[in-house]
Amino acid sequence: MKYLNDAYVNEFSTEILAIEKLENNFGIVLNETYFYPEGGGQPGDRGTIDAFGIIDTVVADGRILHITNDSIGMEIIGNKVNCIIDRKRRFALMQQHTGQHILSSCAEKLFDAATVGFHIGEDYVTIDLDKKISAVEVEALEILANATIWANIEVVAHYPTEDELKGLPLRKQPKVTKDIRVIEIKGFDFSPCGGTHTKTTSEIGMLKIKRAENYKSGVRIEFVCGHYALEVFKKQNQIISELMQVYSVQENEVVDFAKSNLNQIKTLKKEILLLEEELLDHSINALLSNFEDYEGIKVVKLSEVNTGMNNLRKKCGKICSNPNYIVIGTASDAHKTHIVLSKSQNVPVEIDMNGLFKSYFAPLGCKGGGNTTSSQGGFDGQLDTDSIVEEIESYIEKIIENIS
Repeated sequence: MKYLNDAYVNEFSTEILAIEKLENNFGIVLNETYFYPEGGGQPGDRGTIDAFGIIDTVVADGRILHITNDSIGMEIIGNKVNCIIDRKRRFALMQQHTGQHILSSCAEKLFDAATVGFHIGEDYVTIDLDKKISAVEVEALEILANATIWANIEVVAHYPTEDELKGLPLRKQPKVTKDIRVIEIKGFDFSPCGGTHTKTTSEIGMLKIKRAENYKSGVRIEFVCGHYALEVFKKQNQIISELMQVYSVQENEVVDFAKSNLNQIKTLKKEILLLEEELLDHSINALLSNFEDYEGIKVVKLSEVNTGMNNLRKKCGKICSNPNYIVIGTASDAHKTHIVLSKSQNVPVEIDMNGLFKSYFAPLGCKGGGNTTSSQGGFDGQLDTDSIVEEIESYIEKIIENIS
């Protein structure tokens, strides 16, 4: 496991021992390797082996597989090859992993909070603590972690004997029983770990907590270190610069300007809603004037185009909020036909809107339903509803006549 002896080796030569055909890729087995295989929350290394691109490194059946999606022939087994690890990515992962040890140790020292989960992503890191901490405590955690980083403390690896292990103030217990490796941040933290780490804390650069949120019975903290932190700053700075150009304001004015715009938008939305309601009321009043009542009840045929279900339902509901109305509402948009059958609360129960839907529209493939007062549904596609509406209107008029 040469990658544990020297995490700073990024190029080496060795022989290919075997090639394994995987489901969609190939796995290269080397005589020796500095590539780190995925494990312990840390992703596997990437790079090249001669001309073959390595997209991941994993452990399978006790062997380290260097995964490539390039086509490989078995004739290269035994060949000596030049191996290059993606140095920038490897060092960034070293920064994140060492930073995680520091942050977890700070959480335990400050708040007696143990780390119960850990994950390094491609642009972020998370730890899960077993207890909740406040926003003020999160800030204190970040301050102590960075103070530790900037103290330029040496980071060393130990392979203690069983007796030596008992005497170490381990932050957590090892998951293995032999060849236990302990990473010590001198005088600050002792933690069993098989990952790659920086030689000193100062090589981490800085640690920035991005967010903290309640997770299960504790809290999940997302943070970035070193290269990851620089990339986050670059992205955020680009966003701020673009907002400054769009709004023509200075950096310290962006937030206030955005808040002011948001408040204006909310006000305008309220005004638009009121105007829409007024327009709807006017259009309904104009519509209703075209229908004569039948035995005191108006049967309104409402046909809309380029209208969705929500607007159709709202319009029918407004009409039927008044007494003595029955609405046979249909609408269509680009991909669907919508139907709403509704009546005022005082209209006799013998006129069952859900029964009408099931009798006239369900047989045509329309899906939906409701109750005696209101029923709605739709059809995937365009449906000619004119003749059906006329049939329903005639049926309703007959019922009203019999009731009278």
